[in-house]
Amino acid sequence: MRARTRTWRTGGILLGVAGVLTLLAGQHALNGFALRVVIDIVWAIGVLAFAVGFSRDASVVGRRPLGMTSLIVVAVTPLVSDAVVMALPEVRSPDDPAVVATSVVSWGGTIVSLAAGLVAAVQIARLGTVPRRWRWMPMWALCVSVGAAALQYATVALLFGAGAGQDVLVAANMIGVLSLLAPTLGLGVLALVAAASERPDSVDVYRPV
Repeated sequence: MRARTRTWRTGGILLGVAGVLTLLAGQHALNGFALRVVIDIVWAIGVLAFAVGFSRDASVVGRRPLGMTSLIVVAVTPLVSDAVVMALPEVRSPDDPAVVATSVVSWGGTIVSLAAGLVAAVQIARLGTVPRRWRWMPMWALCVSVGAAALQYATVALLFGAGAGQDVLVAANMIGVLSLLAPTLGLGVLALVAAASERPDSVDVYRPV
C-alpha cells in the first residue's frame, strides 16, 4: 500500500505541475516551444509514473500489456506531436501548405491521444487495481475534457463566428481551459487526495511469550 501511495503522490504532483504550467502559459501567452516541451515532458513522466508504479500492485493497470501500452501512448503523443509540428516549415500565409500539414499532425495527435486515453481509462476501471471509489476518475476526466473541448469549438463556430460579442470568445477560452485542466490539474489533485486517504500498512503485533 505504501508503494501505491508513493505512486499516486508522485504522479499527482507531476500532473498538477503540468496543469499549473499550462494555465500559466495560457494566461501569460507563453506559448514558446521550450515551455511546451517542458509541459509535455512533465505530463509524460506523470502518466508513466501511474502506469509503471513503484511496484506491480501500485501500477494503475497492474502493468498489464494493453493498459501499459495505452498509457505509454497517452504519455508520449503530445511530445511527439509538438516536436513534429515545430519541425515543420514556418507558416507564412493562410494558403501555405504547411497549414494543412500542421493541422493534420495536430488533429492526428489529438485523435491518437483520445483513443489511447479511452482504452487506458477502461482498463483502469475494469482491472480493479485501483480502489472502487477512484477507478472511474480517469474516465470522468476524459469525458469532461472532451466535452469541454467540443463545447468550446461549438461556441466559437456558432456564436462568435455569427458575429457575437467578445465576451463569447472569453467564455469559449474559459471552457477550453477546463478541457486542458481536467486531465492534468484535476486528476493530479484527485490522485493526491486518494494518496492522503490511503490507510497505512497494517502491522502485526505479537504478544510476548
